[in-house]
Amino acid sequence: MRRAAAAEERADDAEYLANLTLELDVTRDPRVISEHVARRLQQLTHADQICISFGTTLRGVRVTVLHGDGPPQLEVFRQQRFQRAEGGAFWERIESGEPLFVDDYPRSPTTSPFMVQAGVSAVAHLPFGSLDGEVGVLTAFRFGTPGAWTAREQTLLRATASTLGHAVQRAQNFLELEQAVSFSRALAQVARLTETPISLYETARRAAEIMAGPAQLDLAALAQMDGEHVIHQVHFRSAAVSAELVRLVEQGLARSQSLAWRSLQQNQALFVDRYQDSAVRIEALVDESVQALAFVPLTAGDPARGLALIICRVGDAPPWSENDRELFLTAAHSVRLSHERQHSMESLREAALTDPLTRLGNRRAMEEALLLGLEEARETRSGLSLISLDPDGLKGVNDREGHDRGDALLAGFATSLQLAFRREDALFRVGGDEFVVLVKHPTPAGTAVSGSLACVQVALEKLRDSGFGQADVSAGIATFPEDGDEAEDLLRLSDRRMYLQKQEHQAFLRT
Repeated sequence: MRRAAAAEERADDAEYLANLTLELDVTRDPRVISEHVARRLQQLTHADQICISFGTTLRGVRVTVLHGDGPPQLEVFRQQRFQRAEGGAFWERIESGEPLFVDDYPRSPTTSPFMVQAGVSAVAHLPFGSLDGEVGVLTAFRFGTPGAWTAREQTLLRATASTLGHAVQRAQNFLELEQAVSFSRALAQVARLTETPISLYETARRAAEIMAGPAQLDLAALAQMDGEHVIHQVHFRSAAVSAELVRLVEQGLARSQSLAWRSLQQNQALFVDRYQDSAVRIEALVDESVQALAFVPLTAGDPARGLALIICRVGDAPPWSENDRELFLTAAHSVRLSHERQHSMESLREAALTDPLTRLGNRRAMEEALLLGLEEARETRSGLSLISLDPDGLKGVNDREGHDRGDALLAGFATSLQLAFRREDALFRVGGDEFVVLVKHPTPAGTAVSGSLACVQVALEKLRDSGFGQADVSAGIATFPEDGDEAEDLLRLSDRRMYLQKQEHQAFLRT
């Protein structure tokens, strides 16, 4: 009779484990098993309640399955995390990973007052692996009169934990594979930003948006230095981020209080896993459930002109993983490379469009500016004047005083033009001693033309005051739309008028 009963129990146990394995193979989510499986385990082990939970000692534990008849006090587990401060042997199991069977819980050396008050008489805790950074624990409770866990019950609970452990490992492998694919895609997208001719700020903003999903970010902001303050601008926020948190972040900080400033000074990323425990925490941010923070410099060199990425997780969020950190650092490196590449390209372009002696634009730059200026003038129905200039007497200075002195005259004339004309007026050296000024103005052009020529006279006086007392300048001006509609026509006309004035100057000098 006993043999038949034992055989029937073994058959029931085998059927239960087979059903559990099948269910976990189908769902691929060991965090939640069905009520049917939990009920069957409860029956086979003669437990009053079966609980499956996931968590860590730092973040607390959340219950995913709670089945059976238990005291009302334990229902709180369904709504909130169970924290380390509650005490008990459960937390030792999470840290050690070893199973524990307690036959007489009230007399156990390590108990939780809360569990004792709830009437727990016997308990079994069986950790079964880690999923997404959280340890899973299978727990069986008995309430009322203490009762020892039999060898068969212990074997069944261990077998259940082992089955769950295999499922957890499989799920973790799938999770890591999915994360690796997601992170690789994000890195590829960020790397492609380096091929796009956009600003550093826009590159960083797009990189933050790309990383938000794979890294489970709740908030991403850019920090930019502004004197003694750090300005923050939020570029991504999840539904978990309150409007108050956005306001707190965007109000900025003094540099002395800013971890973004520290990361730029040290030129290294700073990662904070538990902001509420940070020595430099801001209580208002703690009140808004800021959990994990990272500060990643996006620029090298002068920190006072730097840009940093601020990323944040709120609420019940995990700490930064190695994958997270690698993603942020690699993305920051890509953003920095993009900035350096664009800076190099801009420097090359500037060099190609700049006269090395005067640092004014060269002929190529003038031609581009003239075409753009005419296009804008046509659209806005405004005016554009082109002034051709030629300092008189350059050859004589070269012959009498040497080419260094002649170069000084050209550089001095360029400086005088910059001082005499408005900042929005465009200045160019287009040949050996040929200069061009583009002046935008409303129509009609009469007053603007006379004003531009007056600026030429002011520049000449400044040049004479700088040590070239015998200097003179010939000028010719052509205006759109009065004198022509095409760039070539305006250039030709202004050049001819300038040459006519130069002939007049030469004739005057011969008399």
